[in-house]
Amino acid sequence: MRVKVLCLGRSAKEINVSDGTTVEQAIAEAGFPKDASYTRHLNGSPCFDSDVVVDGAVLTLVPQVKGGI
Repeated sequence: MRVKVLCLGRSAKEINVSDGTTVEQAIAEAGFPKDASYTRHLNGSPCFDSDVVVDGAVLTLVPQVKGGI
């Protein structure tokens, strides 16, 4: 299966994974660190590390915005 992993502010990678691959495994396979400061979205919806990705999925890692006035 092909999955696209986007890490906003860094890069994007398209990877091949096997059936049953979780979000956490896809992040590791793409070479991105497991970082709690990023929220995870699978095909535009928030997801958990234990959710399973499907063929053609887009996994987006979004940095949390902090600070302000």
